[in-house]
Amino acid sequence: MPGFLLRCRPYLRNPQLLSLAGNLAASGFTVASVALLFRLLPPAQLGVWVFFLAMQGLMEAFRSGWLTTAFIRAYAGAAPARAAEVQGSAWMLALVLTAGPGLLGLLAGQWPAWNASLSLGLFLRWFPLLLALTLPSFMATCTQQAGQRFDRLLGLRLLGQVAFLTGIGGLLLLGRVSLPGVVYCQLGAAALTSAVVLGRGWAGLCSLRHGSAAGVRELARFGRYSVGSYIGSYLLRSSDTVLITLLLGPAALAVYNLAQRFQELIEIPLRSVTATALPRLAAAANRHDRAGMAALLERQAGLLTWLLLPVVVGTVLLAEVPISLIGGRQYLGTEAAGVLRLTISMAVLLPLDRFTGLALDVLGRPQLNLLKVLLMLAVNVVGDLVGIHLTHSIYGVALASLPTILVGFVFGFRLLRRDLPVEAGGMLRVGWRAAGRRLARLASVVFRRPNPSTPALPLP
Repeated sequence: MPGFLLRCRPYLRNPQLLSLAGNLAASGFTVASVALLFRLLPPAQLGVWVFFLAMQGLMEAFRSGWLTTAFIRAYAGAAPARAAEVQGSAWMLALVLTAGPGLLGLLAGQWPAWNASLSLGLFLRWFPLLLALTLPSFMATCTQQAGQRFDRLLGLRLLGQVAFLTGIGGLLLLGRVSLPGVVYCQLGAAALTSAVVLGRGWAGLCSLRHGSAAGVRELARFGRYSVGSYIGSYLLRSSDTVLITLLLGPAALAVYNLAQRFQELIEIPLRSVTATALPRLAAAANRHDRAGMAALLERQAGLLTWLLLPVVVGTVLLAEVPISLIGGRQYLGTEAAGVLRLTISMAVLLPLDRFTGLALDVLGRPQLNLLKVLLMLAVNVVGDLVGIHLTHSIYGVALASLPTILVGFVFGFRLLRRDLPVEAGGMLRVGWRAAGRRLARLASVVFRRPNPSTPALPLP
């Protein structure tokens, strides 16, 4: 094996790198499928598809909110017997959280008034089945994240995205691209992914017999607050979608969503770093190591802020390039590039805000994180309404993001400082030093000869 690969091999097993690779790969396929759909579907139908995904994501946020943080918090570092009980109890609760919304959706779908809307009718017809098909893959994601098996998460994400993109490609070859066909591709990809994780035992279905009523109550008690945070966070992202659909129409939503798609450049590292940090923060909290939690929080949030800054600057300068690549030249004369510049400029504050909420959950203060998220949601909805009224365009929605992020960060950080000795300036200083060390290690891997007697240092 060449010397360069020998030097890189220890780093390729790093959990943060595997998590980042999984999110990069999944988002890459997502962007490819979105680029295809922007070229194959009319703007009105594309807006209906975006609305369908937004509402489906809301249902997923309901299930994830009850379980993800509560499960990882109880599962990480637990003894085998305790881990089996937590996993079995999580399966029990997940079945209830899947069946309940599914039955409500089936009942609502029988009401003719709902089916009068193409967007609502499509969602109510298919979301109960899609929610059931994604249950095994959801449980597998929770289990593998808690066990820090990010190599398996990489495979899981790739499988779902490749299957969906393959389905879209098949429709294109057959000349049968349509909105129902895209939904069938989504259902097929979900079914395939869940079948694979069940076959490989990644979802831990066999632990269902170890679940207990006490375990379900424990998870549900914590989840009653974290679900509010999850749903509030999702509504914070999707409230723009709903208000644009109602006040400006599906075509305007397609343009706004195109600009938001490039926000994946920010969301990819955010999801990757928070996914790897959550089990470590939970383990430190279970050890009552507040100093260790504060150090990890400052390093990860500050490092991510500095690493995202060049991406933000580059996107502001070259916003038309990604708009053309993803949506095609027909979107260059729209508001998409301007909206992208506005929203990504504000996104540099997201790492500090995201880690603040994560730390509140891990510290057992989900009710405080819920309060923060609800405050941000209220500011965003009011800002959207005022912005649309004043500008009569999606620019007003984009401008509403700034007060939303600022209010959330300031309020959440004040709450966090009651429990952890952290400083915003400290995050940036520690993050700057961590970024320097990271770049120095990367340079040593690329440019220096390997020393067989010296093991590679782990990435922070």
